[in-house]
Amino acid sequence: MQQKKYSVEQRQFWFSWASKLLFTLISVKFWGLVASVSVSTYLIVNNSIGAGEWVTFNTTIWGLIFGMKEIFRVMEQKDMNETELADKKAEAREKIARIEASAITSSQSERSQYTPEGKEIVGNEPS
Repeated sequence: MQQKKYSVEQRQFWFSWASKLLFTLISVKFWGLVASVSVSTYLIVNNSIGAGEWVTFNTTIWGLIFGMKEIFRVMEQKDMNETELADKKAEAREKIARIEASAITSSQSERSQYTPEGKEIVGNEPS
């Protein structure tokens, strides 16, 4: 999926930016990050966990979420490339089939044709 680039002065930029913000706020990733940071911050404030545990937990969660996001992005691009390649192969096969069909048709038209009595049918001579 190709994304369009807009400059800040264009109205589409702000619309695109607001849409991206809205979709981010709706996403599960966003709420997962908010919940994990909130819970871990609450636990560190109440001395239930230490600073090292807080850092380890949050970096692990953030790394997992954004790592999976990149993995899905790469796989989506791979799927799009494979689909494009399959389309090109199908197109090439179709073109070869058309060429073969036209070769067969032209070779059949070059064959002599005969009447039921066995006489050869000859076409008109070109003028």
